Amino acid sequence: MTRPHAKVDTRVTWAIFAGVAALLLAIHGQRMVLTNDEGIVLDAAQRIAAGQRPYVDFATYMSPGSYWLQAIVFQWFGLALWTGRLIVILDFSLQCALVYWLVARLSSRAAAVAALVAFAGFQIADPALLTAQHRWDSATLALAGLCLAVAADGRKGRWLASGGLLAAAAWCTPSMLLAGVAIGGWLLISSQRRRNLVPFVAGVAGLTLAALVTLAATGSLAAFFHQMFWLRQNYSALNTMPYGSIIGGYRALIEGANGFLDIAVRVLLVACVALPAILPIAAILLWGALLWRGKVPAEQRPVIGLLLLAAGVFVITTLPRADVMHLAFVAALPYALAAAAFARLLPSRARAALAMGSSLLAILFASNYAKGWNQTVPMQTPVGILRVPVDQASEFGRLLATVHPGESLFVYPYMPVQYFFTQGKNPTRYCGLGPGMTTPEQESEGLAELQARPPEWLLYMQLSREEFLRVFPNGTDLNFRLENLEAWMERNYRPVEGPSVNVGGYRLWRREPAPEAAALQR
Repeated sequence: MTRPHAKVDTRVTWAIFAGVAALLLAIHGQRMVLTNDEGIVLDAAQRIAAGQRPYVDFATYMSPGSYWLQAIVFQWFGLALWTGRLIVILDFSLQCALVYWLVARLSSRAAAVAALVAFAGFQIADPALLTAQHRWDSATLALAGLCLAVAADGRKGRWLASGGLLAAAAWCTPSMLLAGVAIGGWLLISSQRRRNLVPFVAGVAGLTLAALVTLAATGSLAAFFHQMFWLRQNYSALNTMPYGSIIGGYRALIEGANGFLDIAVRVLLVACVALPAILPIAAILLWGALLWRGKVPAEQRPVIGLLLLAAGVFVITTLPRADVMHLAFVAALPYALAAAAFARLLPSRARAALAMGSSLLAILFASNYAKGWNQTVPMQTPVGILRVPVDQASEFGRLLATVHPGESLFVYPYMPVQYFFTQGKNPTRYCGLGPGMTTPEQESEGLAELQARPPEWLLYMQLSREEFLRVFPNGTDLNFRLENLEAWMERNYRPVEGPSVNVGGYRLWRREPAPEAAALQR
């Protein structure tokens, strides 16, 4: 490995991390975005911070790593949207810094700057991507563990830390266990590297033991394993998407194009959208060409092999939902590998043209974030002053004026982030119920809890089959409704009128008094 600029690159790397984090805390920490996955993390973490136990006191989908991390942040810094975004902002900032560090180490600082601009610009274009999500945590922890392995040089402390980071990644997303296995296998096959396997495995084992002890101490261990078995049985049926696909399909991005120039521009934009799917393949092909042509020094080949192996494994961890959005969470390593390979393969003028072109396109995509931010207004909420999109501000303001913190609220389907924004209290143990993964037994249990403690308010989207299949195209054989639950809600609740309240397609309904109660009121 080249090392002349290792110290300089390390200082620059930390400066990139700090600069990106500070910028995002200022502009993104309080930006309201309606996404389902963020709500799953924030609602669960708030419950844990209040003393509840995951899998026992409340039901949730995923392994506990991200919940624990977020709950610690809430306990240390208080409950607000910016504290809910702090971890994902640090995740993304560290990924930006490590993209620079890897490319500078593999090729040059100029290529590293271009890779950083491209990665940051394309990734930030959609604000919904940069929200609390267990896959951000696992991808960042795994990438950090991998970079420590690249820089370890036989130092046992670094291998110990690398193993701990890979284990932490698996506790956020269980499939990331494959990354740890891949690095362990890479160590095992070489007699020179094999001595580092012991501290690496010790790091994995130490973190894993600490997590198991934590679950056992709270009486959650058996329930955790039960939930992981349930996830294995129920996740794939709903969440399978082909490699590189997007919700709604690519055709929707091309339809309506007029003339060659319009078509060419749209194809270019589609290619930019699909970069998280294109770059892993490109990185493998480009480095394959470099290795075949003998342009990789012998001392660098083992590390290049490790990085390519890890890139492939990171992609595998997104299965069965390997769409562009999920590939974007693990895109940092493919960006770095592709950029470094292009820098080695292309002549100087071609490198400069590619760097300039990709940077300009990335800045164009990033301008979408800036444009959207400019179309927000500040609004006081139970979780701080949020930047709310102008087109949602009126309805969201009426929601907050109607549903007060602590009042009972049930959100159906899929959108638990509304519990966090309103600080309404969910009367069920389920942070999110919705068709597809919810079993008949869970529907019955959730309905029984609602009947025992009927909430005052509903936020209810009457989901169409078309919308269900747009988001879950593999769900053609699944029922897009929970009939018993929906029938009970529609018998006992009525939409709020004068004026109505509709936030992101979820309309506010209010409980209708029972006939005998209504008669007494009259």
